[in-house]
Order: sequence, then C-alpha cells, then structure tokens
Amino acid sequence: MTATSIVLRRLLPLPAVVQFLAVATLLTTTPPPLPAADALDEGYYAATCPDAASIVRDAMERLHYNDPTLAPALIRLLFHDCLVRGCDASVLVSPAPGRASERAAVPNHTLRGFNAVDAVKRDLESACPGAVSCADALALMARDAVALLGGDDYAVPLGRRDGTVSNPWEVDLPAPFSKLDDALAYFAARGFGAEETVVLFGAHTVGGAHCGSFRYRLTGGPNGGGGPAMDDALRCELLQTCGGAAEQGLDTDPAVFFDPDTPFAVDNNYYKQIVANRTLLQVDQEAAAHPATAAHVAYYAANPDAFVSRFSEVMAKLSNVGVIEGDAGEVRKVCSRYNT
Repeated sequence: MTATSIVLRRLLPLPAVVQFLAVATLLTTTPPPLPAADALDEGYYAATCPDAASIVRDAMERLHYNDPTLAPALIRLLFHDCLVRGCDASVLVSPAPGRASERAAVPNHTLRGFNAVDAVKRDLESACPGAVSCADALALMARDAVALLGGDDYAVPLGRRDGTVSNPWEVDLPAPFSKLDDALAYFAARGFGAEETVVLFGAHTVGGAHCGSFRYRLTGGPNGGGGPAMDDALRCELLQTCGGAAEQGLDTDPAVFFDPDTPFAVDNNYYKQIVANRTLLQVDQEAAAHPATAAHVAYYAANPDAFVSRFSEVMAKLSNVGVIEGDAGEVRKVCSRYNT
C-alpha cells in the first residue's frame, strides 16, 4: 500500500478531518457578510478567569498527546461553527426531544471533538465557574490545535458569547463537489477574498476525506467524467483503495489523507499536491487554474513559511466572524446544551 492510499479506518466516522467543504447544499440566496468582532479583547478574562488561555493550552497538550487526530478535528469544528451564524458555539449544541440543532445537519454528522470541548469546559468551570464561554473555549482550542500541528501561534481576543439558536436548516456549507466559483462566492459572502479563501483551503494540509467525497473523479474516464484531470498514478492508487462507483456508508467507506506525506503537519504540501494534480477534491484542483486563485496557489506552493504565517492570520480572522458580544447570548455552563 502506498503512502497516498493509507486508509484512515481509525479516524472513522470522520470523512474529512478538516473538510470544511462538507456535504451540503448551497443556498440559492447569498447572505450578507457576517460582521467581524469589534469589542473582543485578549484581556477580557483578566478579572474573572486570568488563567483561561493557560488552562485551555494545558488541556490541549494532554488531549493531543493521547490523540493526535483530535487537533485537525477541532480546526474543522471551528470552521463549521464560524461559517454558520458566526463563532457562537451553536454547532456544539446537542439535539434534544422536539428541538433539532446544527449537529443534526448532514455536514455535521461526522464532526469530532465535542467530548474534548466538554472536557476543556469542565476544567474552565472548575477554575472559573460561569466565566468563559464555549465560543471562546473553541476559538482557543482551535488556535492551540494549529500550534500543536506545527503552525504559528496567533492572538485570540476574547469576549465571545454563546448563541441561543442552533438550526440544522441554516447549515449551508459548500459540498466537496462544488465548483470553485461557487466556493469563492460562498466565502466572499462571509468576508473572505480569493487569496484568503485559498489560504482557508489550506486547512486540507491536515486530515483526510472519505472516498465518497471524490469517488466520481475516479470513474467515467481518465478525467473522472468532468472537472480538472487527476494525476494518473494517484487515480490508480485511489481506485485500489476506494473501489469503483459503488457508494458506501460512512462506517465502511474508506478514507484517505489529503496530504499523505505530512498528514498531521501544517505545511504547504497541500499546494504542492494541487500543482501536481494530486488533490482529492475537485474544488481544490480547480484552484490551480482559476484566474482568481492560480497565482496564490503557485505562491504558497513555493513559499512554505509564507503559508504557515498566513494560515494563522486567516484563522484568526475566521475566529472573529459574526461573534455575539456584550449582553447578548449567554455563557453556557455545559457546551452541549443551553442554560435554560
């Protein structure tokens, strides 16, 4: 078995550890950009929980030591939270009798990291009862996940409040088979330009995807029946791992690393894979030739330090999108359920 075709059985039921381009349907209307935070402050908990960031970092180091697959999963969890209603921890709410939540939406069925968030929240509640929001905890955990995977540390201003609304029908993430133009429009509606979107795509430097996300590219001819061509050698390897056109359930469908060489490192190998036509998802491969993205892909493929630095900058921007501040929302005692 080649490095490329390593099957991620031990990661199931995770189809893409950081596949924020998850199975969903694009809305026919484009929402206005989610507002960025303007009142967050790194010293927000100076009086109520001065060690909040250290508590989270210590917990993340323990969690990462026990499960190195968790860090990519938490980055993905932040994406799924912030791109729907903003960074308000709404994705963490569990469905309850008579009340659905974002976790019930198809793109979120395979999210991981909820237990880790609950564990960190318990540590925070033990030290500072009722002080630190779940939204802030998740933002800090995602920042630490990037650092633990070799990325640059970055500042996370605090003061987010937790949302009191979580609806599955609002989960409108682009599908893995989306066209790049649709993905660019989606992220533009949330305040991200083409270059920033290319950098966000770079989250695929870690994690992987189930074969069902790209199997159509392997069948129907050398070009997979449409879209940009895939490297022939990679296509043959993936056919061995994924099989033919038969669809499988998430519990049996094999999964493959996005970057088989360094699947748990934040680096620029993802962009090198794009340039070599060795990416899994069509939307990623389209970025190599699209006039709005091709130059950015080429730049980051040739400049590893630039990508690592820029990825942290754009992650910082993502974690500030559409936050709830002031007296709005709440500070949940348990991240998976509302206070009332």
